[in-house]
Amino acid sequence: MGTVRFTFVPENAFGVLDHDVTLPDGTVVHNPLRVLAHPDGAEVVFTLRQAALTTAELDRDAAMVEADLERLRSLLE
Repeated sequence: MGTVRFTFVPENAFGVLDHDVTLPDGTVVHNPLRVLAHPDGAEVVFTLRQAALTTAELDRDAAMVEADLERLRSLLE
């Protein structure tokens, strides 16, 4: 894919980690991400949106997000 850039919202007390991803072709994708308090730690919620993606592209993105969230879990547990 090449080099991508991430720009996160400013630090806040609400667990909001929304971020924009700028792809090599200049396309910017907004990604809503939340960290919610949980009795056993925290719950991370990522909203995957289809937008103009084909079903195959959405499936690919969902698999990448799932892998990233699993990687995050393994680092934090």
